[in-house]
Amino acid sequence: MKFINKLALTAVTLALTTQLMATDSKIKMYDLNDSIWAKTTDLQKRLPPKKMPMVQSDNSGKPLTDITMIADRQAAMNQVTAYSFLIDEDRWEAWFALYSDDIVFETTTPCFGTIRTVGKKAFRKFVDVRFRGPGSENKNFAHRHTMGNMHVAYQDKERIEIRTYMLISDAFPDGSFNLFTSGTYNATLKKRDGKWVITRWYIEVDGTVPKSSIPKMEGIEYIPDPRKECK
Repeated sequence: MKFINKLALTAVTLALTTQLMATDSKIKMYDLNDSIWAKTTDLQKRLPPKKMPMVQSDNSGKPLTDITMIADRQAAMNQVTAYSFLIDEDRWEAWFALYSDDIVFETTTPCFGTIRTVGKKAFRKFVDVRFRGPGSENKNFAHRHTMGNMHVAYQDKERIEIRTYMLISDAFPDGSFNLFTSGTYNATLKKRDGKWVITRWYIEVDGTVPKSSIPKMEGIEYIPDPRKECK
């Protein structure tokens, strides 16, 4: 039985890789083999579903001495933190403006699965269904996306990689408070036309969250978490 389960998981992993790479061949994607991505640790491998590429934290301790690089870092961090304020206040068009037209959005969630959207059109459709579903216009509670431990893991003149912890909470009109989930945000920003824009956003979710339908259209990939404990 263990062998069969292992075989099934291997098949799912291969299917995931095949489907994601199929998207790569149709639409310009980031390089999955880029040397900047860190090797997955044994701990990360024990935390399903399979993680998307992430950058190892920078422990060099080297200070920035170039004034432009310092200003770029501040601008990129500001772009990342704007994510939370804009989405929490339902400023959707300003929120969408944080991202490039070729945005790659990814998320991995235990007992839900792996989702990837490529391009602004697919991304907007996914958000409309997953984050702005029917009834969301009547929401009457505070849904907060809190960031902490913000870290610039990589920076050059054209690209910045930022990682931050994520804590999502709900505060209701009756005064009750609920922790929704935790995880990490992993952002790739590139400098285009003189400003920094988010070209990739990966959410690594730690705990289970409510499921929803996933739009079926070009540019959206969904691989359910097949583990038996998720049934």
